[in-house]
Amino acid sequence: MSHSEQLQELLQRVAALEAREKALSAASNAYQAIITTMLGNMEKTERDRIIAMIDQAHEIAYARAIQRSNEPQKQKIKQADDVAQRMFMFAQGKAAQPR
Repeated sequence: MSHSEQLQELLQRVAALEAREKALSAASNAYQAIITTMLGNMEKTERDRIIAMIDQAHEIAYARAIQRSNEPQKQKIKQADDVAQRMFMFAQGKAAQPR
């Protein structure tokens, strides 16, 4: 395979990855909007109960990742928790603030 062909193949792969990233971002944004809207329309006590359960699940998963010395998993959980906290703040009618 020539360098030109390799470059073309690489460019095609990059384009496919960029398209996948764009699609995943769009899906993620849609799910965030749906979840935020659902939480925002719930009664406060039910919303707070659900948020507490999700917080607890994140804490358990993070503790397990620490226990297993799984740094990539720790980072994924931290990132997911950051997104969840912003959604929770918005659903509760508060300005999003970093945790």
